[in-house]
Amino acid sequence: MPTYTDFSNKQQEIITLFTKGAHAECSQLLHQMEHEFPLMLDKLAFWKASLQLAEGKKKEAIMTLQQAFDKGYWINPDMFHMDDEFKALEHSADFKELIRQFDEALARKKASSRALILEKGNPEAKTGIYALHMRYSNAEIFSEVFLTPETAKQYAFGFAQSSQATGSHAYVWDDEKQAKADIEETLSLFQKNHPINDLIIAGGSQGGKLAVELGLTHPSVKGFIAVIPYIKEMTVMEKLAKAHVNDAKGVIIAGEQDAAYGQTVKLVQLLEDHHIPHKFISIKGMGHTIPEDFTKYLKEAVDYILK
Repeated sequence: MPTYTDFSNKQQEIITLFTKGAHAECSQLLHQMEHEFPLMLDKLAFWKASLQLAEGKKKEAIMTLQQAFDKGYWINPDMFHMDDEFKALEHSADFKELIRQFDEALARKKASSRALILEKGNPEAKTGIYALHMRYSNAEIFSEVFLTPETAKQYAFGFAQSSQATGSHAYVWDDEKQAKADIEETLSLFQKNHPINDLIIAGGSQGGKLAVELGLTHPSVKGFIAVIPYIKEMTVMEKLAKAHVNDAKGVIIAGEQDAAYGQTVKLVQLLEDHHIPHKFISIKGMGHTIPEDFTKYLKEAVDYILK
């Protein structure tokens, strides 16, 4: 089953092909990905429309976005301002109508969105992993990274999903106050539903940052696993590390080609300075993505935390 890591790798391939002007190969890969990654149809439709605009196919681009919308997949309208290809549609009445539909859908989504916990794995497991998804992702997609037949038997999983909707299937943790409330609600429910002895907090990118913060402050946490944590500045982390009172161990997993790698190294040094037990897994050649064969690193991290 294709995972988010597979999607990220092919996403990079799409960017490379598009940059080289290899439009035919790019189109073929996008068509393949539509079948492999149905939960990513919102992003795929956006890229496909951008490619069609690069080829001067305005009507086809609008049709691609409309067809995705009719299936329930759409992106935040603000994203169109980040891609120069869509400037070609700024005077199109059909595109303006499509944006109006997206705006209305986003307003409805924000009004109805609530935090939730997606529970998977072994409900009787004594080790529970509570995980926080990446920015612009969701609980279902993020869960695919963690689950294999082996891990599903070993651990009880709780995948939290933010209430902060930003697209048809995309959520963020941008509002810190709301994020804290969502985490408290879903973590409490996860602990109530599972008789776990050892609680581990995990997260990716923006969720990785939150996993560190929660790992340093929650009294019942055994440890935390932060994968490619995205940390803009260290002030909050410094305060939390200084006030650290629990016995949690931390595992940081990062790619050396990640633009946020410098901040990650600072985080590791911060843990060192405050004598917080930790393990740093640095992966050569990897950027801001989940590592291939992630569950191998997951097991290594859990074993370190529990030993």
